[in-house]
Amino acid sequence: MYHVDLRRPCLLWLGGEGPGLAAEVVAAADECVEIPMAAPVESLNVAVAAGVLLFEARRQRTGTRTGRP
Repeated sequence: MYHVDLRRPCLLWLGGEGPGLAAEVVAAADECVEIPMAAPVESLNVAVAAGVLLFEARRQRTGTRTGRP
């Protein structure tokens, strides 16, 4: 997740916990992002995953290390 530049305009497609995104959507993407998780965590629900990605995008765009303004 940290290698992706979220400072530029982007579209985030989020898939369900089980099936993920359709193969056509993945094939059309410029980049794919995975959220790193430590065991025993196996998955995040889509709302939590969206929050993590949006937090990282904001952190990158504001140039802060903690995400605070």
